[in-house]
Amino acid sequence: MADTDWRPARREAKAVAGAIDLVVVALLGAVFAMLGFLIMLIQVNPLERDPTGGEWALGYAIWLLWIPAAAIYAALGDWTLGARMIGLRLERRRWDALALRGLLWWPSLIALGVGLWWSWVDREGRSPADIVSGAGMLERR
Repeated sequence: MADTDWRPARREAKAVAGAIDLVVVALLGAVFAMLGFLIMLIQVNPLERDPTGGEWALGYAIWLLWIPAAAIYAALGDWTLGARMIGLRLERRRWDALALRGLLWWPSLIALGVGLWWSWVDREGRSPADIVSGAGMLERR
């Protein structure tokens, strides 16, 4: 398929894809939290005695793995569920652009949700990850 069949993604399409991806990340968080909690319960029964911090450290560590897992999911670019469902693709699918997108995901989300609303402010509809990585999202014409 020629590149002329693709145009810069509309803000609305990116917002819907982002909302779908946020649901996926939330579900990832729930799975990691559940796994961490199960590991904690396997180690000690909290009804019998109070567990020590060391006994629950592995469960906390497993739960905290959600943070890099979510960043890796965001780094997938157009391979995320939201991008696939909406039909978006990445303009430049290079490993460095994908890595930058993943690294910027958490900071842009934590900084008052800048990553979520910035494309509505930017004249070209680019997110902070698009600007820094130079890889914008495209959609079919």
